[in-house]
Amino acid sequence: MIKKLRVASFFSGIGGFDLGLERAGMCVVFQCEINEFCKKVLRKHWPNVQLESDILQVNADNIPEAELWAGGFPCQDVSLANQGKRKGLEGFRSGLFYKYAELVAKRVPRWILIENVPGLLNSNEGKDFQTVISTLDELGYCVSWRILDAKYFGTPQRRRRVYVIASFGTFGSAEVLFEPDATEQVYRSGLGKKDLVASGFGIGLGKEPYYLLQHATIGRKATAGPQAKGFRNDGEAYTLDSRGSADVVCSTIAPFRMRKATGVSCRMDGNRYRAVGNAVAVPIIEWLGQRIHVVDSKLQEKENACTDDFNYEPISATFPSNVSKAPANIAGYGSP
Repeated sequence: MIKKLRVASFFSGIGGFDLGLERAGMCVVFQCEINEFCKKVLRKHWPNVQLESDILQVNADNIPEAELWAGGFPCQDVSLANQGKRKGLEGFRSGLFYKYAELVAKRVPRWILIENVPGLLNSNEGKDFQTVISTLDELGYCVSWRILDAKYFGTPQRRRRVYVIASFGTFGSAEVLFEPDATEQVYRSGLGKKDLVASGFGIGLGKEPYYLLQHATIGRKATAGPQAKGFRNDGEAYTLDSRGSADVVCSTIAPFRMRKATGVSCRMDGNRYRAVGNAVAVPIIEWLGQRIHVVDSKLQEKENACTDDFNYEPISATFPSNVSKAPANIAGYGSP
């Protein structure tokens, strides 16, 4: 019988990581979220899970035992949406990565799962992502990363995010992210091809001539990538943002049949739109959780057969000396 992996969730938001990993057969034992509205959602759906507020006030010794630590530190300071204003990991929100890394160093979980915007890869000319990778590497983790798009996991929108997985003392992270024969190439971007990127997930938009409409925003053209505004009929939908700017989808063969592109109510208030816009794609998290389960089980079997080859016992780890600590103004950060 496979033992359920325990999950400690950081920067939990409304529980996208938590829901996806639970669907993958894991058990959430800890959550950390500072936004008051999001905490109400977490308390409603996970009333018996330990919930902490400010990660800066979290004591590593008070975090329950968990094999997997999951979460995405705030993206605002590395996001391309803030062009010209990106402070990178020196920003007081995205800089919370340093506090997260300090907690990791003290507890050393078997697995780490991080999600963030693709802008993390080139923030500060790539130096910020190098900091993330080298920090985890010096703590004894094998680190792998991959950009996954929600449109290939059954959701009707393009939502590209970088997923970082770290496995302590093994090469398991690479086996999780790079499943053999998982991806079918598309010869040109924008085709909205729905061939499965991960086994077990259905399609998004069908093959009908759908048109996606989204209202115009200053500075955003129809050709501006996933954050664009306008209309398109290439089989993809615009990325859902926290401002609720997705409008409708209709079909030319059924001109009177229209529906909300995002499937969410137009009566949602700002808190709900912001929470949904900041949330992760649950089907992707579920797939990653399933992959982690498979790989972890294999590694545990090998450990039981030869404990010298796969030793997961926590070590005494310290924060890398060559990585700067969080900026002094990090206290008092706002909601994600």
